[in-house]
Amino acid sequence: MKPPQFHGGLDPLKVEAWVLSIEKLFEVFPCLETQKIFYDKYFPQCVHDRKVSEFMELKQNSMTIAEYEAKFTELARFAPHVVDTDYKKARHFEGGLRDDILEKVNVLKMKTYIEVLDQTTTLEANIARHAKSTID
Repeated sequence: MKPPQFHGGLDPLKVEAWVLSIEKLFEVFPCLETQKIFYDKYFPQCVHDRKVSEFMELKQNSMTIAEYEAKFTELARFAPHVVDTDYKKARHFEGGLRDDILEKVNVLKMKTYIEVLDQTTTLEANIARHAKSTID
């Protein structure tokens, strides 16, 4: 089997996507550790550390819930220790929400990430519908 070639240059996110696809191959085919140095060359520790910081400081701000969730998911893989349980993932997601959403969601004390995501999506739609009705 011929593994996929990497054509992403020095873009760390393209490196990460390629590496994830290659790691699946590593699970199936034996590979020496010395053959896995690609990641260290193209995704240095300083870039990884920056992504961890970006995740830790991530805030929803003007993003929609869908945009925030996509960014949250993208960056969470760099700090798995922060979201290693569903409860911790839910709390961290809540912590980055805008105040107008957070104040309505955190009183519900939801335990799972999917519950928080579902409720925030619904809440965002309700806020948008209410804002539209006050304009009309």
